[in-house]
Amino acid sequence: MNEQIEIEYKILLTKDTYQQIINDYQNQITDAYLQVNDYFTHPLLNELHFMLRIRSKKDKYELTLKRPYQGHRLETNIDLTKEEKEKFINHEPMNNEIITILEENNIPYNQLQQLYSLSTYRTDILLDEGMLSLDKNNYLDKEDYELEFEVNDPIAGYSKFLEIIKPYHLQYIRNNTNKVIRAMTRYNELHNS
Repeated sequence: MNEQIEIEYKILLTKDTYQQIINDYQNQITDAYLQVNDYFTHPLLNELHFMLRIRSKKDKYELTLKRPYQGHRLETNIDLTKEEKEKFINHEPMNNEIITILEENNIPYNQLQQLYSLSTYRTDILLDEGMLSLDKNNYLDKEDYELEFEVNDPIAGYSKFLEIIKPYHLQYIRNNTNKVIRAMTRYNELHNS
């Protein structure tokens, strides 16, 4: 298990702006890959502003719990085998630090629901101030584009983030709605209409 405080700045993009940024940073791209996030829901997860997912990337699986922490997010990650991923999805008996945290917050592991997945084609660009990621997201017949800049130093990172988005005439007020909320909103639109 590892834990880290997630400090990131993110903004939604148009398809054209997304493509322009990728073109402009073409020589600095460090990695590009597909990842699939399986999100889990429970009323208490929403109430506590927790996010729970399993990310599948390059034949590796990671269980992640994000919780509010001092204005940012405390991210707890546990590597899973493919078999452990299936056990978790199917509520089979297992123990790990994240299940313990859920139980401590009265969230029964066997009542978690996995209602939808989100696929992201991610392009990573490593900069001195942090990791710049350009995401093309697909979920529930919807596609969107996003720029995320994950940093260690919030002040230097914010300054660099504003420098990155300035040539594209993007206005940043606060982080856009995160992927899980966008996917949940879309899920509700499709199932409540």
